[in-house]
Amino acid sequence: MKTVSLQGTQLSASERRRLDLQRRYKATPNPNLMQMVDDACAVADKLREEGKQGENPNKFRHDTTSRGTPYVGDLFGY
Repeated sequence: MKTVSLQGTQLSASERRRLDLQRRYKATPNPNLMQMVDDACAVADKLREEGKQGENPNKFRHDTTSRGTPYVGDLFGY
């Protein structure tokens, strides 16, 4: 965890309040986000056990060797 030393600095009331809020929010993880991460990990583990791949791994990779206009349908799997 990143530690911040404020020795020798003066903070305004709003800066102290903002820093306090940041510390409080970082200390408690978001349960909705944690649930989404757990679900995604479970799906990835299931696909790995079945020997399948998830989405197209090249979906967002930019091909620098091709020339011309890219086909937008590739992005959506058409």
